[in-house]
Amino acid sequence: MIKPPLKLKIFLSILLGISASLGATQRSYCFSKPILEFKAGYFFFSNSTMRKIYDKGGLDIQLCGSYPLRSFTPKWDLALYAAVEYLSRSGKSLNEGQSTSLWSIPVNIGLKPVYAITDSIDYYFAIGPRYFYLHQHNNSSYVYKNQSGSDLGFFVNTGFNCLFYDHFVVDVFGEYSYANIDFYSENLSIYTKNMQVGGFTFGGGLGYEF
Repeated sequence: MIKPPLKLKIFLSILLGISASLGATQRSYCFSKPILEFKAGYFFFSNSTMRKIYDKGGLDIQLCGSYPLRSFTPKWDLALYAAVEYLSRSGKSLNEGQSTSLWSIPVNIGLKPVYAITDSIDYYFAIGPRYFYLHQHNNSSYVYKNQSGSDLGFFVNTGFNCLFYDHFVVDVFGEYSYANIDFYSENLSIYTKNMQVGGFTFGGGLGYEF
C-alpha cells in the first residue's frame, strides 16, 4: 500500500479544516421558512401635541407573518412581510380637559430583508406601505363625538428573531409609522385638522416557524 507523502497529508488537512470552518459559518436557514408571530408593544405618537393629549394607554398588538422570497447569500434572505395591528390611546383635550380616546387598525405589507447573525439569531428590517383605519371618540362640544377616517402611510419595522426551542421564535422589535389623516366636517363651526397619527412602538413577540 502506497502511503501519501507528508506534504499531501498536510494539504488535505488544511482543506478539511477550511471546509469545516466554512460549514460552521454557513447559515442553517432556520428563518428561511414561513413564520407566524403574535407581537405586543407600547405605542406612542411621534407628534408632541398628540402625546400631550393622548397620555394614557398605548397598547399595540400585532399579528404578523413573513414568507421567504429569495436567498441571496448564505447570510441574506428576502421575505414578504405582512401585519395586522390594533392600537389604542386615551387622554384629555388640552384646553377643556374633556376625555378623548382613539383606536386604529393598521395593515402593513412590505419587504423584509433578513440577515443571519448566528444559526439561531436573525436580524431583520421590514419596510412598506401602511393602510390604516382610525376611530376617535370625544366628549367635547367643539368636535364631533365620533370621527373616523382612513388613509395610506408607511412603516419601518426592525428587530431580532431568536429560535429557542424547536420551531418557536422569540422576537424583539421596534417600529416607526407615518400616517396623516383628515377628519372632515360639514359643520364649519367644528374645528378639524390634518393630524400625523403615526409614531413608535417597542415590544416583543412569540412566533412559530413552519
